[in-house]
Amino acid sequence: MKKARILSFILLFFISLIVMIYLYVNRSVETTKIHISSNPWVGFTPFIYAQEKGWLEKTSFKFIWLVDLDENSHLYERGFTQGFTATQYELLHFNEWEKLKPVFFIDRSYGADAIVSNRSIQEIETYKDVVDVYLEQGSLNDDFLDAFIKEKGLQSVKLHKIDASQKNILSLKESDKPIIIISYQPYLSTLLKKGYQPIASTRTMESFFVIDALFVDEDAIKGREKEFAQLKELFSIGVERFRSNPREYYETVKGYLEGQSYEEFMAATTQIEWLYQKNDPKIIEYLSTQQIKSDRLLK
Repeated sequence: MKKARILSFILLFFISLIVMIYLYVNRSVETTKIHISSNPWVGFTPFIYAQEKGWLEKTSFKFIWLVDLDENSHLYERGFTQGFTATQYELLHFNEWEKLKPVFFIDRSYGADAIVSNRSIQEIETYKDVVDVYLEQGSLNDDFLDAFIKEKGLQSVKLHKIDASQKNILSLKESDKPIIIISYQPYLSTLLKKGYQPIASTRTMESFFVIDALFVDEDAIKGREKEFAQLKELFSIGVERFRSNPREYYETVKGYLEGQSYEEFMAATTQIEWLYQKNDPKIIEYLSTQQIKSDRLLK
């Protein structure tokens, strides 16, 4: 009996040792990963494609997929991620963003962000009561709304901002009162199907210029430029796959697209302008006016 207990103890010790070694090794591997948060915005789908094809498995990158735009800042500021895909406006809403740099530009929104409503601008302008505005606060949605109000001269309209995720916005019921919603693809497609009409977009606005990029903490970039160059190459291959076989591309990424049909997805791809091929000096200059440095851009 005593011998059996000793053997059991030895066996348990070795099992525990093996488990500890396994956890340590996996922890070591995990800490070498660069964690990037992203969402199913049309311009970010090449990353989804790369993930679904298994291309990211042999890289240093692990993507975390979100819905709410403000989750990027929450994850980064708590140390769970080293970077994220977003617009420059998301970056500017961070508490501390000076160390965050664009690694490469992804796209310019050219209609894929929009302000929609169940009323025309003229009806909203003459409405005497308060107009509810549904948007993700603490994101570019705030900046979009501010630019829209100023550009359309709606300063006298009484607006009540309601912080809501895109998921919650999609579940809104029809209202007899005027409401305004700020949304983006792929969620925008569902709102249009529900009968909401665009009253402004990043295609029609003259004073609101939206750039999407991969932003990363400068400390995570140092010494790992080749790895980021590899990620950019996989991204570009994803875009080429989209161009050569859009149906296969859609079938690969559609699980992330919130029910967006093939036709709706293809329409959304016409609402962005790809920017990853080159570092446009005009964009770099524009971002510099917003105090965003582009000295970490890949060539």
